[in-house]
Amino acid sequence: MQLVGISLSPYFERAVITLDAKGALDEVELKLPTANFGTPEAKAVNPTGKIPYLLLDDGSFLPEGQVIAEYFNDVIDGPSLMPQDPVQAAKAKLLCRTIDLYVGPYTTPLARTITRGVRDEAAIAHALSDGLPFGIDLLESHITGDSFAVGESFSLGDAALIPHMFHFRTFLKEFNISVFEGRPKLTAWWERHKESDIVKKSHARMMASLQFLIERARAQKEQAAAR
Repeated sequence: MQLVGISLSPYFERAVITLDAKGALDEVELKLPTANFGTPEAKAVNPTGKIPYLLLDDGSFLPEGQVIAEYFNDVIDGPSLMPQDPVQAAKAKLLCRTIDLYVGPYTTPLARTITRGVRDEAAIAHALSDGLPFGIDLLESHITGDSFAVGESFSLGDAALIPHMFHFRTFLKEFNISVFEGRPKLTAWWERHKESDIVKKSHARMMASLQFLIERARAQKEQAAAR
């Protein structure tokens, strides 16, 4: 199997964290995409033109980070990352869904100011004033575990939160917005996990991919200016 994407994508990284938590990082090849997002070449493999996607051994593929993470959890040996209790399992999926719908879309315009040097002022203003405060408040309400995001052990909910914490710490500070103020559950969760091996490895991967993208964007601008 090949997992295609880049770790700065929190959806790709969610799947990688799942592999790590299962002790299976060496069982799936991690591969950079060979085409830019949304291009015909990218859509020839995945019709959305997005990452991540998983190339299976039979030649088929699976898109979407959460789908891939759940697939890894089901087919790879190791501890289950989904609570056995149906209610707790639903809450873990709800946390992931909340991130995908109400958080991720609003960190994207902030990230692009650094990774691509692109500023969409209207999107940034909406993210800062409405989108992110609402989405992060939802996260606060959906964190129900004592030591973990949901339930009594590490779950896909934790795997989904970890890469977004990198985005919060890296991109939101540029816009003077705090994710912790008035959110004691999210604060406590982060304090418990920020020094864990799984977080340190994940955020190191994400920082490396951020630096790679910044350098690539700089080189592309220099090439364009030299023409």
